Amino acid sequence: MTILKQPRRAVMAASIVIVGIAGLAACSAPPSQGSSADSITVWTGLPYDSFQVPNTENFERCEEETGISVELQDFPPGELTGKVLQAATSNDLPDLLYLEGTDLTRVAETGVLTDLADYDITAEGYDAKLQQMGTYDGTLYGVAPGVNTVGMFYNKGMFAEAGVEVPTTFAELRDVAAKLTTPDRMGLALSAGSGAGPYVFLPFLLSAGGDPSDLTTPEAAEALQLWKDLVSDGSTSSSAVTWDWDAQDYFREGKAAMVMSGSWLFNEAEGLGIDLGVFPIPSPDGSGPSRSPIGAELWTIPVTDDAHQAAAAEVLSCITNDENALIMAEQSRRTPGDTSVGEDYAAEFPEEAPLVALIPDSYLRDPELNGKQTEQLTYAIQDAIANGTEPEEALEKASEQ
Repeated sequence: MTILKQPRRAVMAASIVIVGIAGLAACSAPPSQGSSADSITVWTGLPYDSFQVPNTENFERCEEETGISVELQDFPPGELTGKVLQAATSNDLPDLLYLEGTDLTRVAETGVLTDLADYDITAEGYDAKLQQMGTYDGTLYGVAPGVNTVGMFYNKGMFAEAGVEVPTTFAELRDVAAKLTTPDRMGLALSAGSGAGPYVFLPFLLSAGGDPSDLTTPEAAEALQLWKDLVSDGSTSSSAVTWDWDAQDYFREGKAAMVMSGSWLFNEAEGLGIDLGVFPIPSPDGSGPSRSPIGAELWTIPVTDDAHQAAAAEVLSCITNDENALIMAEQSRRTPGDTSVGEDYAAEFPEEAPLVALIPDSYLRDPELNGKQTEQLTYAIQDAIANGTEPEEALEKASEQ
């Protein structure tokens, strides 16, 4: 078998991996749905070593259990859904599809996905928001064994050197960021660009008690005021309005003590030589729940034929069972979507427990509203930071966009 490698978080061209090595995990398949095919095709849109290698090994284990061989094909992020919709018109769909959660609705409404209940596959044990993410028009089409929440990652060594503790309020976060700032280092590398900015801002907005569907609230203004203060304090650069996920590079290079990120950063910590910690964005006074948006890819079974759908269901039941879901999480450092698996994972990796704890109060973006809300948040953030507009005015103007 060949495993294709690529640089850290670098996107590669579509690649194929044929799974042909036996594994060891025990899997339970759903009841037989008639004759099953002996091979299936699988499409994903996460062609990164941190996901692809453990994902390939997961399928290897299940090939041994089910006797069904798998052809894995990975596509650059952002291209997969379009390719799926195109393939639907030519009857060239894969047998298993790892679909971006926010894209489920527009794919499911075309009628090209199968009802997982037909194969006794449920989302029992998954958080209610993940069940909702995988459901369209009352039918479960996808399950999410791995999810992403967002927290503030920090360099423990820099915290110790500056004599600061993990902040528990907005004021403490501002103060800690200022104390961590030196002539050679930002206290916080902030992703405030038009790409990652609106998403990274959501934990601040949500933890302040705000709602992305109504930006004209004191809570939204308080969250944006904190971002504006961090820039005016010099704790982050005014150039943050041009930074998206590349803000993480300043943290990786030791030029920032904190950065907003997801669990993937834990995969890099050892290679970076960083003693890494994470904390959720607190509420303004520390009394409310910390909240984060939640994102995930969903395993779905496209409509092909009875034999291949039955085979895909058998393999899907195997790769998402508790044992394999935990192994996948351990190797990829993607937070488990199943609650009980998440508890085991947090016990094994206590440094990631804050990300697991965010799931129950997480925010599920509405696919139909997400684009509009993203545009409005981008406008408000850019107006407040780049133009110096007061948060209330910036948010009011944004809500009229």
